Amino acid sequence: MKLVRPDYTRSILNVTTSILHYYGAPVAYPTLPELDEALSTHRPDHVIYVLLDGLGINAIERHLQPSDAIRNHLLMPITSVFPPTTVAATDAVLSGLPPIVNGHVGWVQYFKEENANVIVFQNKDYYKGTIYAEDLRQKYLAFDTIYDQINAAAPDVLTKEFFPAFREGGSESFAEQVERVLISTHNTDRSFNYVYWIEPDLVEHQHGVDSEETAHVIHKLNEDFTALIDNLPERTMVVLIADHGLVDVEQMPLFQYDDVMSLLSQQPSIEPRTTTFFVKDGMLDTFEERFNKHFSTWFKLYRTADFLATNLLGEGPMNPNLAQCFGDFVSVATDKYMFTLHEGKAYKAHHAGLSEAEMMVPLVLYAKK
Repeated sequence: MKLVRPDYTRSILNVTTSILHYYGAPVAYPTLPELDEALSTHRPDHVIYVLLDGLGINAIERHLQPSDAIRNHLLMPITSVFPPTTVAATDAVLSGLPPIVNGHVGWVQYFKEENANVIVFQNKDYYKGTIYAEDLRQKYLAFDTIYDQINAAAPDVLTKEFFPAFREGGSESFAEQVERVLISTHNTDRSFNYVYWIEPDLVEHQHGVDSEETAHVIHKLNEDFTALIDNLPERTMVVLIADHGLVDVEQMPLFQYDDVMSLLSQQPSIEPRTTTFFVKDGMLDTFEERFNKHFSTWFKLYRTADFLATNLLGEGPMNPNLAQCFGDFVSVATDKYMFTLHEGKAYKAHHAGLSEAEMMVPLVLYAKK
């Protein structure tokens, strides 16, 4: 399996920095020269920033023809951030900061002060199901959004976001989002619009990257994207990316390995393919030995300090609330396996590891002159 590190000069993070730079907002990380040139050339009044969850380069090449709109307007492949997973990636996109700085690294993050393994986007405990009254994400991991930064630099630009129906007032389909964003751009002078849609991530998790079900969903997304670019107002640019790709996986039921689990002081967290472990006092060497005996063929195990030194999470000042989310070790998937952290639903494909399939995503660009 080919492994790819994130490139924080040519990643989804740098797409955001180019957009912020276009609107005159200060940026702390490199911009993408190719996107800078396109924005400078076209000077769009409207920017539509589309993120299709899970639409990796591998899925595009597997299911779309070169003449299909998404593939036809592919400017270049870029990398995700690390871990290549929705929480880390979408919040890098929405903040313009790498995970090490904004503190968002995975679906489940342990907050020591709360003694809680929190599903970051749902504000509930992953293992216990407890829903918290206080918004723990806002309490520990708040950041200035891309909308905040654009509004401060260019107050005349109307900023909007378009989300699925899991948000109040959200859309039931990508086609509905397309319709809504077109209405918005046709009725404003200058606008920035962020559109997040949940597919093909969901179908890939359930059926696998190469499945007919995934092909059907991607073809429909391409159809809706075509409708979007065919109906744009003048001086509009569409920038389409994905947060990560997926790879077909086999599950490794970690919770069944008693000789490993018995050494933990807390349940594992972050992601099934990038996982952190809190180990009981005096048991670090024993844990490392037992973990590697079982899993070293498919997972790279790091002491946490060594993991942070890899700069996989990017560079910059570490978020002061991120340290509590990491235990003593971090494992990273280097093959097709994922850990099952407790008994639950099965997955055909997943993400958050270092494979090329998970890391490489598209930068699609279309400008209406």
